[in-house]
Amino acid sequence: MASRKNFYIFIIGLALIGGATTIATGKFIGTPPAYSEGTLTVQTLKPFKKDSLDKIVKNRNGKPFVLAFWSVYCAICIQEMEIWREVRDQRPDFDLVLVTTDPIKEEQRINQVLQREDMHGFELWAFADPIPARLRNVVDSKWRGELPRIHFYNDNGVADVRMGKVGKNDVLDWLGNQDG
Repeated sequence: MASRKNFYIFIIGLALIGGATTIATGKFIGTPPAYSEGTLTVQTLKPFKKDSLDKIVKNRNGKPFVLAFWSVYCAICIQEMEIWREVRDQRPDFDLVLVTTDPIKEEQRINQVLQREDMHGFELWAFADPIPARLRNVVDSKWRGELPRIHFYNDNGVADVRMGKVGKNDVLDWLGNQDG
């Protein structure tokens, strides 16, 4: 009898946690809705490996861009996507690279979030190492996985790193400084 009671308490607790996340963020976090090939535009995720950061920077040829690390399990990261959409709509020249720290093998789930959040037009990557700490170490040896993590790269390839959610005005101000 006691184990059945504990089981029900556990289930109720899970439901409350999931509901609290949905209420707090206004978005469903957790297991995504059923996958439907007919309604989902699958986006191509590039595998983020040890040499990927260097490739991303080199491919920009000294042009400023933003590199944003995120996860499907990070509510703040998902909220921040609204800012990326607004900046994209306001500044068509906005160059954003989105790198999810979720494993590329979760591509279906990642694509569901990207589709729902309308993240078309951005370069998309997903961690492709069974040990994520190796990739975080390539990015920054002191990074322990905190998200969101935003890198504002200037035209010299130097990054101003910010932890936590950035504001739309922060991004627009940074873009304005890159124009001059």
